[in-house]
Amino acid sequence: MDDSLKYSEICGSYYNEQYAKARSYWGEQPNLLVPLVSSHLKPHSRVLVIGCGEGRDALFLARLGFEVVATDIAENGLQRLRESIKGADLNLQVHNFDAHLPHDHLGEFQAMLLMNVLQFLQPEKIGQRLAHFQSLVKPGGFMSIQVFTTEDPEYQQQLREGSISTADLVAEHSVRKYKIRFFQKGELASYYRGWEFIYYHEGLMWDKPHGIHGDFHQHGLAQMIAKKKIFDEII
Repeated sequence: MDDSLKYSEICGSYYNEQYAKARSYWGEQPNLLVPLVSSHLKPHSRVLVIGCGEGRDALFLARLGFEVVATDIAENGLQRLRESIKGADLNLQVHNFDAHLPHDHLGEFQAMLLMNVLQFLQPEKIGQRLAHFQSLVKPGGFMSIQVFTTEDPEYQQQLREGSISTADLVAEHSVRKYKIRFFQKGELASYYRGWEFIYYHEGLMWDKPHGIHGDFHQHGLAQMIAKKKIFDEII
């Protein structure tokens, strides 16, 4: 098996197990960046949500009237999403699809979301995958991304325990047992030279209870919304 697909299999198996339990592992409300992204989009824009989980962001966007394509590798999460849209008049396609694979067949989009997806990809493939995803965003379109950073308490705890060093950016999660690629300060932004930043923030942020976190907790995050520039043709 391709090493990148091994990454997907381990992560996908974990979340398949979680989604088979109590509903709404991540909660019902969309990621905080999603309403901001939606405010920049024209009516009926096509939006690709990669790593959609149980579909909270995809549902939010579809209910606003956007044409949404949602993908994930965890079938149990996708089944929850399919149940949520049954009988609803929403333009929302659902696909079981690995983020390591080519996405050209899905077409082009006015916006793309990758919320906590990149850190679960094979580290050596992150730049390649981002370049591919960027190519599917139309000029004037948007990408919104959220990733874990080295400020994250999980990373800092492993540093203190000596299980990793500051030279390590990949660590196995102490509970979930899949590997996470933690991003350094400014690293996410470095992939978007030539794009216009609508929003960019890095730091420790509070998150509500979900999954194994029974209480409010913190994550080290880099959050971004960037617009693909429109280049005038030279005559």
